[in-house]
Amino acid sequence: VDGGIRRGADIFKAVALGAAGVGVGRPVLYSLASYGDKGIVRMVHMLQDELMMVMRLSGTPDVASITEKHVITKNLSDHIVPLPADNLVNGTYMPLMPAARL
Repeated sequence: VDGGIRRGADIFKAVALGAAGVGVGRPVLYSLASYGDKGIVRMVHMLQDELMMVMRLSGTPDVASITEKHVITKNLSDHIVPLPADNLVNGTYMPLMPAARL
C-alpha cells in the first residue's frame, strides 16, 4: 500500500488485507520538516507502538498471524468513493486526437 498510512491501525488493516509492505510518505515529510532526523525516529517508534497495541488488542502475537478475519470487509464497498468528474477539463478543453484522425 502506498499512501494513506497515518496510524498503526492503518498498517494492521493493510497487512490483514494482504499488503506485503506499506509506504509512509507524508508523516515522514512532516516529521523531517518539523523535527529533523530525531522526528523521523520518533514517528517510526510511534507507529511501532501503535501497531503493537492494535496487535495486542486483536490477539495477534506477531505480524504473520494477522489475517483477513481481523478486518470487517463486508461493507468495504460502502466506503469507496468514486472520483468526481472534472468538469473544467471535460467542458473547457478539446480532447487530443491522434494525427491520423485529423
